[in-house]
Amino acid sequence: MAVRAAARALVDAVTERAALTPRQAAEAAFYPGHPLGSIEAIEAEIARRRSEPAAALPIAA
Repeated sequence: MAVRAAARALVDAVTERAALTPRQAAEAAFYPGHPLGSIEAIEAEIARRRSEPAAALPIAA
């Protein structure tokens, strides 16, 4: 039961994050000292990643 609740929370969080524009997501992710250095750089990285095709997830046998 706890695993299902954790999975649901993860799905909800990912869904909420995906609904943000790249700018909104960058602003939420930014903190002083962030490795990318600026909100603009984070925004560009988010846009780049979102433009890539989703990687296929391996399916366990």
